[in-house]
Amino acid sequence: MKLFKQKIFTYSLTAALLVMGVGCKKYLDINTDPTKATKVEPKLLFGYAITAYSETRCSGDGWLPLAFMSQAIATGGSFGWGQINDYDISTYSLGNVWKGYYNTSGNNLQLAIKTALSSTPVNNNAIAQCKIVLAELVYEATTLYGDVPYSEAWNANFPYPHYDKQKDVLENVIKLLDEAVAQFDESQPNLIIKDYDLFYNGDIAKWKKLATSLKFRTLMLMVDADPSKAAAIGTLLAKPEAMIASAAEAWKFPYGKDAARNNPKYRLINELNGGENNMFLANKAVIDYMLPKNDPRIPQYFEPGADGQYRGVGTDQEADENDSYISSYLQRADAPDLLCSYQEILFLQAEAYARGLGVTKDLAKAQTLYKQALTTAMTFYEADPADIQTYMSSQLADLTTIADPVAEIHLQQWIDLMDRPLEGFTQWRRSGPDGQEVPALTVPPQAPSGGLIRRWGFAPDEISANINIPKPAPLYSDKMWFDL
Repeated sequence: MKLFKQKIFTYSLTAALLVMGVGCKKYLDINTDPTKATKVEPKLLFGYAITAYSETRCSGDGWLPLAFMSQAIATGGSFGWGQINDYDISTYSLGNVWKGYYNTSGNNLQLAIKTALSSTPVNNNAIAQCKIVLAELVYEATTLYGDVPYSEAWNANFPYPHYDKQKDVLENVIKLLDEAVAQFDESQPNLIIKDYDLFYNGDIAKWKKLATSLKFRTLMLMVDADPSKAAAIGTLLAKPEAMIASAAEAWKFPYGKDAARNNPKYRLINELNGGENNMFLANKAVIDYMLPKNDPRIPQYFEPGADGQYRGVGTDQEADENDSYISSYLQRADAPDLLCSYQEILFLQAEAYARGLGVTKDLAKAQTLYKQALTTAMTFYEADPADIQTYMSSQLADLTTIADPVAEIHLQQWIDLMDRPLEGFTQWRRSGPDGQEVPALTVPPQAPSGGLIRRWGFAPDEISANINIPKPAPLYSDKMWFDL
């Protein structure tokens, strides 16, 4: 379906259903409307779900408030965006992101699964694809909101779904991923979503690797609160080839240079400021760790100030013309939405060996994976190859000799996730106990009392509509189950 790929952002589910049409004999059915489809193919629901999902992640509802509040980027005060990093999250963001997880993307994936189950033969491959994306939606929802509906969600028998505990939600994420891997049927390659699969074009092997990678990431999130998960981590580490094992296997949503396919971050700048980025600035919490080592990603992440130098802005700090903006490279029209990267998995593997999670602690092995992860991260952002080589030969930290190798890995995880603020926010919270997270962040001066932000509040519409919403509602500074 080339039309979908060409018009990815103007795609209308309603229009797609009408285009499908019906057989001529239906015109003879007195009580049947010949202009309406009686059945929707799973691929249409899947395509709509993943497009809406990525749109929200990269939009002013998702990317923008998360980037500011997590201190991945800086507002620059009145010189840049203004005071939006003080935890006053828009009700539109709270609601639209929630609706994306449950109403828009989540519900369409559930409908796709139901339709694939009722087909003859059952389309197990499409079901598996939908379960993997659904698992990611649920994972993101719980890391952002805490306890969320799952066991009673998307079920008409439960108009007021109860909120499952975060540990149970994450256990179900793992269950969904395991089910998906087992459900793929390579004997029926034609029964898979392919033309609407903008991730892997129906490649079952890559989908399986993705599911295993997401399981590994989920276990790494859970292990501090539930040390028993170390055994499962060790099992996965024994077969790293079963996870994403190259940059080509990374999970990403593609965007393009034609207007209909532009990355929403690019469109945000175009629509709000005529294409000029003078709103999003480098945060000292990121760039100050990169400058001393002349990190090759600096010119990829940031634009130099008026004086030709790179300089970051502190939280709630007024910027000037010599401070650095976020680069046009990161916010280019065809920048992909990176959902799970090869370097992300390598960093987590390095961390597991450095901590001895399910394996014997091995700093030499961790060092090899850490170097590979950092090289992959720099290469992904198209840093200069010669500069990468110089960094590796003169600036690469030696995990076998430094005082805190795990903190060093966490720091590079944070830097790598700068342009992925939801993942960066989750990584920061899991990087250490209260007061020992990497990096050390400070509360914005104009934020309400209560400490650093740990979660989003529930969507206003959900609060008013669901009688089973947790009471009292958690505060923005309340820790989640995984956040020790």
